[in-house]
Amino acid sequence: MLELCRQARRLETGGVLVGRYSSDQRIAQVDVATGPGSDSQAGGTWLVRGVRGLQKVLDAFWSQKRGYYVGEWHFHPGAAPCPSHRDVSQMRSIAKSNTYHCPEPLLIILGGDPDGAYSLHAEVFTRSGRRIVLHGCSVGAGSSSAALLPTTPGSLPTQQPRRR
Repeated sequence: MLELCRQARRLETGGVLVGRYSSDQRIAQVDVATGPGSDSQAGGTWLVRGVRGLQKVLDAFWSQKRGYYVGEWHFHPGAAPCPSHRDVSQMRSIAKSNTYHCPEPLLIILGGDPDGAYSLHAEVFTRSGRRIVLHGCSVGAGSSSAALLPTTPGSLPTQQPRRR
């Protein structure tokens, strides 16, 4: 993630988190943080994470039983890693979506300078709307206007339901 943030310089960047779950389904292990889809658009304080190429990545992990979609990540260049209202809204939508098959997605935000001082926020969003901060900003904080997803649900990458 840091290398992708360095490459983006002063623009936001992000992608999806691919990983697996413990046998009791209580712990998600992130194995891969993808880069942005080639159709992503970004500015200094915003990101619309594209989907081009992500379906292929998810399918490859799924077919080899090596991983599943477990969440999203993005970068706030030169700013705190606190989720914006839009970040929160979109993560809640993912948690409730049948398309993602991920009732408790993880959000990771890196903020600051990837070559210097940077910080991290990690949070889980539950299907019931609860937010569980694992590390970083307190619930209710907000900064950037980053967007994680395209606005049309039909253009989202999908995956098979998790096998239990």
